Amino acid sequence: MADGTRPFLVEVAGVAGAGKSTLARLICQGDAGCKRADLIHTRTLGHLVYVAHSIPRLLPLLAGNLALAPRLSWADFKLLVYVTEWHRFLNRERRYRRGVTVFDQGPVYALVRLKAQAKGITRSASFERWWNEMIEIWAGGLATVVYLDASDRVLWDRINGRAQPHTTKGEPASFAREFIARYRRLFEETLDRIDRPGGPEILRFDTTETASERIATEIRPTLAKGGDRRVAEGKGRP
Repeated sequence: MADGTRPFLVEVAGVAGAGKSTLARLICQGDAGCKRADLIHTRTLGHLVYVAHSIPRLLPLLAGNLALAPRLSWADFKLLVYVTEWHRFLNRERRYRRGVTVFDQGPVYALVRLKAQAKGITRSASFERWWNEMIEIWAGGLATVVYLDASDRVLWDRINGRAQPHTTKGEPASFAREFIARYRRLFEETLDRIDRPGGPEILRFDTTETASERIATEIRPTLAKGGDRRVAEGKGRP
């Protein structure tokens, strides 16, 4: 980037119902130097450049997807694009060059979700190569991952109590437990992969009894200092 600064990227990650979106909103609330990361919108002309740029890298996956069932959905394809192109998008958008940028469904979430759905192509060698490459990129690109969890009962109650549709809503409790366990295991495996010297700082919180407001108050000063330091040192390009 022309001014030599780098984005300070923070992902709030965790199983559905853990409180990701609420915490991401609270972290940035009232802070002009903090903003939430935008998606790469396939309906936005300027963003289609990033979609097009991703195609050569994703071509082996897209070709394999035609032959392996169950196939990736349009939503799955967008996750592939996000993970592949987000770092380029954020590095080139001026508004993300300073301060703190927060994902509430970021690259860690997308990588976990793609594996958790176990579509045909996600069990292939080509997907594993892409997944490992993306892990390396984002281990160097994310400054902090805030990982949220809660008890199974609390997660299940929150999922069923909110207005948004969800895969587990209306399903038996045994289905919900299996869903939560699968995602929790994949999050832990993914965090283990990026937890390394030079990788992101990983902060863990249990939201069973700890309110999102308290977590935001606790971590906001740390993130603000980290964002200032990242600008000064010129670190963090994925």
